[in-house]
Parts: sequence; C-alpha cells; structure tokens
Amino acid sequence: MRDRLRSWVRAEPAAPLDVETWSAPAAREGDIPGAEDCSELLWARGFLLTAEAHRPPLPHWRRERLGGRWLSWDPRTPLAVARAGSAWAAVLGRAIDLDGFSGDTAAIAATLLRARAGGGREALLERLDALSGRYAVFDGDEHSAFVQTDAAGMRAVFYRDGAPEPAVASHAGLVAEHTGAGPSAFPDPELLRAAEGAYALPGRATTFADVVMLTPNTELDLVGGRVRRCFPRRARERRTAGEVVDAVLPLLQGQLAALTETERLEVSLTAGLDSRTTLALTRPFTEKLSYFTYDTVGSGGPTRRGVQHDVAVAAELAGRLGLEHHRIEVERRTPAEPLRSVMERNSPRRSHPGLSEAHRAHTPERGLHLRSNLYEIGRAYYRSKREQPRTLKPAHMVGLLTKGRSQSPELRAAFAEYVDATGFDRAQRLYDPSDLFYWEHRSGMWLNAHLSESDIAFDTFILVNSRLVYRLLLSAPLKDRIAGTVFLELIRRSWPEVLEVPVNGETLR
Repeated sequence: MRDRLRSWVRAEPAAPLDVETWSAPAAREGDIPGAEDCSELLWARGFLLTAEAHRPPLPHWRRERLGGRWLSWDPRTPLAVARAGSAWAAVLGRAIDLDGFSGDTAAIAATLLRARAGGGREALLERLDALSGRYAVFDGDEHSAFVQTDAAGMRAVFYRDGAPEPAVASHAGLVAEHTGAGPSAFPDPELLRAAEGAYALPGRATTFADVVMLTPNTELDLVGGRVRRCFPRRARERRTAGEVVDAVLPLLQGQLAALTETERLEVSLTAGLDSRTTLALTRPFTEKLSYFTYDTVGSGGPTRRGVQHDVAVAAELAGRLGLEHHRIEVERRTPAEPLRSVMERNSPRRSHPGLSEAHRAHTPERGLHLRSNLYEIGRAYYRSKREQPRTLKPAHMVGLLTKGRSQSPELRAAFAEYVDATGFDRAQRLYDPSDLFYWEHRSGMWLNAHLSESDIAFDTFILVNSRLVYRLLLSAPLKDRIAGTVFLELIRRSWPEVLEVPVNGETLR
C-alpha cells in the first residue's frame, strides 16, 4: 500500500532532523465546566492564532507558543506540535496519514516538518495531500509562517484580510471580536438566502468587513497576509472507474480501521447514496459502531416526506443488517435561550440548530460523528444538472450560488475578489472549473458552517476528505462520475446487501 501511495504522492525522503513532539489529546465533554449561560459552547472546538500574546477567549481554553505566535484553543480539539530548532509544525484536529493509516498527529506533525526541511513547501504540500480528516495545519520558522485547512476546509479558518501578521481563527465572529471588525456588505446570510436563493455567502465573504475565509486548496502566509494556491499543482489525471475503485477502497477502509481503534464512532444514516456508501464501508466494524438518524418532522416546520423517508429507510437497513441504530427526535428548529444566542454567534448562517441541541440531550457523552458529505465532489454535481462553461467567470459563479435567480453587482464583485485572491483562473486550466467550484465554494463555504453549528455536540470526520482521494475520484471519466459508478462499485465490493433497500426510491443493485 505504501509503495502504491508514493506513486501517487511525490513525497521527498524525510530529512534527518532531531524533532521533538508534544501533543494534547482531545478533552472529554465532561472535563469542560458547564455554565448556565452555555458560554462553554461559544466558539466550540475553535482556536485563535495571533502574532501578539492574547488572553484566551474562554477560561477553559489552553494556550501554546508556536514560534513567535500564540495559539489558544478549545481543548475538545486535539493539538500536536513538532519542533526542530527554530522550525515547527502543528496539527489542530483529527488527521489520518494515508501512508500507513496513522492517526498519531504528533507523528504526522513530525513527518510534515521533516518534509518541509528536506524539500521545502512543495514536499510539505505533497505530504498534506495524503492527509485525511478535519484539521488545520500551521508551520513556520524564524522567517515565515503559514496556515491551511484540511482538503475541503471543514476545520474552518478565517482571518482579517489586508492586515500584516493577520489574526486567524476558527470562526469569523472570533476574528471580528478580536480585531474590532464591523459588518460587511452581507451582514445577514438568512436574508441573502431568502432574497437571492443563495446557499451561502459569495466568494470568501463573511458577515464581517474584511474578515474572509481561507478557502480550500489555498494557504495563508501569516507574515505577509497573502494567499497562495496549493492545489491543483498538476493537470487532472485520467483513470477508468475500476482503477479508481481499486485505489480508493483501501484508503477508506484503512481509515475506518484506524478510527475504530481510538474513537467511539457515531455514523449518520439517511436514504441517499453517500450515506449508503459509508454504511457499506463500515461492515467489518459494525459491532464497534452506533448509527443514528434525525427525525425533524416535529421541529416546527411542515412535515417533510424526505425526512420520513430517511427515517424509514434507516430503520429498515438497521433491522435487516443488525445495526445499533437510534432515531433522534428533534422537537424544534431553533434552540431556546441562552443556547440560541451562543449558536448564532458561532455560525450566523443557520442550517438546523435544533439537531445539535437534540443530540446533546440524547447522548451526554458523544462520539466522533462519521459523516457522509463531500462525496459529491467526485460526482460532477454541477455537470450532472446541466452543461457548464469551460471557463467559470464571476457571473457564472453568481448563477450557481443563486440557481440563476440573481446577477447582483455585489455578488459578482465578491466572486471577482475570490477568483483574484485564490488564483482560480490558473487552477481551472488544470481541473474542470465546475468540479473546483463545487469543491472550494459549494462544499468549503457551505458545509463548514453546518459543522461549526454541530461542534457544540460532537466533532466530525469525513472519510473522503483528502486531496489524494479527491484527485482519484476526479480522475474517473465524466459519465461514470455523473452515474455514481465508483460509489456503487465501492458498495458492491464492501457490502452489496445494503443495495437491497432502494436508494432514494431507486433500485440500484
């Protein structure tokens, strides 16, 4: 497996460095003192990194020196640091190295530091391609410092644009409160959704002026405040669907084996293909896992046939396959105070805050949530809907954001800034721009808000969230990506019986 992975990742040999490592495992929920105002859940699982010493935003947060910078973080998120002389690398969150399937983040940080010393930033980026998980990576020395997110930006990173030595944090509101930023041109994402049909804010924008998101496939130079694109670095590869399955299946299975050794996993089930793929992959580990489905029919909105279908299909699968499955009933869409205000500060763009409240009430000590989003990055989402242009311009991006409902000048300007800041035009010469846009904006900007919302209940892991895995998925022929051929074959090779229950009403055996 390791030799095969090195044929995909052009990694330099590790430099012979004397590396010291330090790590802090994730704190248990019960180790965090509760408060009547729910303040212990503010900026849940978050961090703040600044050039100057700062007071941690909350009393239970910890603080660590990274080179000449200060990092404070919620100890529910694990941290590992590697140091060699003046150079350092840190991994905040959960990661698995696909070269050996190690989840030891201290060893991963050391590997990244050695790659950086032996081959510079290119070697470091090659090693990062082979990481999966939800994390932020920091590295630096006496002259430089950088930060980037996991492959799809699920461990969100925000910063103050245009500032030298910018403050960086897990939540846009935390950056704004630390720097005194006021409202942006898009102060209310719910209003933008209602008026324009927008699934998220445009470009890199947040609700705060000059506070922007570090989008997937880019890294931030913490000294100069500039963004650099770090993927794609080469043109898209081409493989048959069978070759992609051969390559991807052991990468996903190896992660599950590693995770079940150290984590208590809770797997969400719905009626869709992505959820069914994850379920099939878990076959060897079902006795170690629990599965759940949210029932939101009674949460204040109209009864939805899709929700009832998800619940019914999940229950049928659990019964047929002998799974430990829980239906978590969600009584309301919006939590009561004081939790409501805390969650609104954590994520101004709301999905369904009541889910996390219900999960906290259902299970006091929750496990790591194994989620099935992001699979659509490999399924040509936009091209499966309609033909897309060979080159995406800001106007096209506005159309995708709003499903053609708007061509607002403000939205176009935000996407023009995104294209310029992230080097998107160069990237779309190497990869299909529709795939990149779905990966970087539809997934990166949209989904991480959902995860920030759920962070009050649990941390999240998504098996496909690796640049190496996305490279492989995107190398399949377009017709196979639209048809979901790779995912169906992953299911057939892992647990074909899960297809005996129709997928979203369609028989796919």
